[in-house]
Amino acid sequence: MRRTSVSLLALWAIASSSWIACGSSDGSTHGNAVQDAEASAASSNDSGTSASSSGGSGSSLDSGSSGSGSSSSGSSSGSSSGGAIDSASDASGVWRPTTAAPIHFHWMIGSFTTADILPNQEGQVVYDVDGANSSASDVAAIHATGAIAVCYVDVGTLEPGRPDYDSFPSSVIGPDVQGWPGEKWLLVTAANQSTILPLMQARFANWCQAKGFDAIEPDNLDAWTNISNVTEGDNVAYDLAIGKLAHSLPLSIGLKNVMTDLDSSQYASFLAAFDWALNEQCFEYSECGAYTAPGSFLPAGRAVWDVEYNVSPDCTQANEEHMNAQLTDLDLVGATASGYEYTPCIPDSQTTW
Repeated sequence: MRRTSVSLLALWAIASSSWIACGSSDGSTHGNAVQDAEASAASSNDSGTSASSSGGSGSSLDSGSSGSGSSSSGSSSGSSSGGAIDSASDASGVWRPTTAAPIHFHWMIGSFTTADILPNQEGQVVYDVDGANSSASDVAAIHATGAIAVCYVDVGTLEPGRPDYDSFPSSVIGPDVQGWPGEKWLLVTAANQSTILPLMQARFANWCQAKGFDAIEPDNLDAWTNISNVTEGDNVAYDLAIGKLAHSLPLSIGLKNVMTDLDSSQYASFLAAFDWALNEQCFEYSECGAYTAPGSFLPAGRAVWDVEYNVSPDCTQANEEHMNAQLTDLDLVGATASGYEYTPCIPDSQTTW
């Protein structure tokens, strides 16, 4: 994401032993792959078994993964606060949110506890939290309110402290993420994808599906805009494979930022691979048109969230276009944490545009 880098030492001081990784972009107005705020669990290495359960590099990425199963359709029956959840999903139960009504989006990947679940929510509600650091009980608490649970997973860079860090061979690890010591880009080249994709399948199965999440937010899908080691063609193929992995579980998956780097000839393939979109700072950088262009997400009736950090979104425009927009804090912390900020264009008590 395009966020101003903050002191790593300061972030290490945030709750527990977690730290927030916020890489910086290459400086272009399309440098959307700057790292999200995320907490890294430095506990048990669950991906050693995860990688083996995915069958290694020779496993079929089209088949479903093992795990306790997803409750992807279980939370869409209604909201305990009285609002109806949009249960738009296909026959496999994959959640595909639409533009029919506002969807209140709570992005708390910087820190999250069940105390951060907000009261007075009406209509459709989503909590997007860190997959590795969240538990099945956290997801169950989200579902108990009638909300959707989205699992944040980094698919484009490798952060120290993640439980599966040692599962990634040096051959797939690329240059540093600018400004973040220890954080590395993954080299998602055609030659490396048979190694990386099973590791991501293991993350999706163990961090997301097994805990009951409904959807995945994959971060850093656009290495090609930040480093020279990966071509656009290879990166696009990897992104589409990531979408296919999620659907094989089956889980919903969103497209993070990449839409602003594509041309219209690529829209159809990305709409087929991703169910909704999450963008950062499209108002600040005058890029919201990527989501309203013919063939893009909003004209197709697919839900889009925009998050701003430095400027308020144009709420009149966002509401007219049925884009869920908000101003929030840079660190994406939970509602009970210091520095939390959340100012949506549509109040959480409102169910219509």
